[in-house]
Amino acid sequence: MKRVAVVITLSLLAVVPVIAGEWAAKVTSIEGTGKVKRGEAGQPRPARPGMTLQKGDMISSEEESLIEMVYKNGEIVRLGEMSSLIIEESTPQEVKSELVMGRVWVNMKKLTSGRRQFDMSSPTAVASIRGTVFDMKSAVDSSMDVSVYDGRVAVGPSKGLNKRLSGGKKEIAGEPQEVSGPEEVPPPFEVTLEQWKMIVAGQRISVRADGKYATSEFDLQSDIDSFVQKNRFLDSQSGKKK
Repeated sequence: MKRVAVVITLSLLAVVPVIAGEWAAKVTSIEGTGKVKRGEAGQPRPARPGMTLQKGDMISSEEESLIEMVYKNGEIVRLGEMSSLIIEESTPQEVKSELVMGRVWVNMKKLTSGRRQFDMSSPTAVASIRGTVFDMKSAVDSSMDVSVYDGRVAVGPSKGLNKRLSGGKKEIAGEPQEVSGPEEVPPPFEVTLEQWKMIVAGQRISVRADGKYATSEFDLQSDIDSFVQKNRFLDSQSGKKK
């Protein structure tokens, strides 16, 4: 079955004590070091292969590190160095996470049912996947980029962006939905992301903290860096070459 990639990696699970409670995801491999924080009041603990994660947990990677995790429904994500991700929901039908900052690679099964949903948000925008491989970056200033390497991704305003833009403005798009596209976009950073936009393989969307966005095209073979190369290799090793 075709899978999607969003800066993510999958490896073998190590035997580590399981944390009590309903698990939402598991750490499958770590290159380097990372930490897991349970809820807002929790104390950070070292991340370990095989560690189970629960809804509300935040997992963070440190310098020169790569962390791979698998959600309860089998979808895979990989965190690049100096990145943090919060698990908001994880069921067989729905997965929602927030990339607080840093970079994530997602490789998921192609969605064959409208009842399934996979959303990766940032402080500014949400990427709602429809069978895709993509790379998502969230910067300290809340700007974000999504680059699609396979399939298509619908990108819309996050709750945080809606709050920043809601004062006296018209209603902005809410929950992820199917959209038409791709479509022509005006010159860079002149239009605010108020409705869902569809981007496909070879396209990138950049959204600033103020909601202004721009799209561009890139070469799927040459316009890649070490992070993309690493994840493509890991995907190929798992039989998910893109």
